[in-house]
Amino acid sequence: MNTLNLGAGNRILDGAVNHDLRKHRPEIDIAHDLNVTPWPWPDAHFDKVIAISVFEHLDIDLVRVFDECHRILKRGGVLVVKLPLWDSERAHDDPTHRWFYTLRSIDQFCPDTRRGKQYGFYTTRKWRYLKRPKRNEAGTSIHATLEAL
Repeated sequence: MNTLNLGAGNRILDGAVNHDLRKHRPEIDIAHDLNVTPWPWPDAHFDKVIAISVFEHLDIDLVRVFDECHRILKRGGVLVVKLPLWDSERAHDDPTHRWFYTLRSIDQFCPDTRRGKQYGFYTTRKWRYLKRPKRNEAGTSIHATLEAL
């Protein structure tokens, strides 16, 4: 499986393409500012994109981020995300966090949800939940897994 680990930090994944803003360790395969689009990967290149605690640090909004993930994923590719929960004090402790999310923040991208039906015009790139957004045990973040349609 061809996997991209966005914003790897110190969570290096063996066998994946490990990305970060800077090449701060030898396992980082590519350094790129994700605020700059298009991202440096070709269309329909990856089977899986993992983004754990990444998108909240970006200046660009979640619509552009999800559009880029969709672009670089193959049809049927999987996106695994972890996002900070809006009401978590811990989420607000990090001064580099620019965005905070609710359990419904991703629904607009999924046409089978109520919000996806109502706000589907935000983007033409659509997703399907494989695992719906869920709070982690600590109540500090949201985890979800989606499939690119």
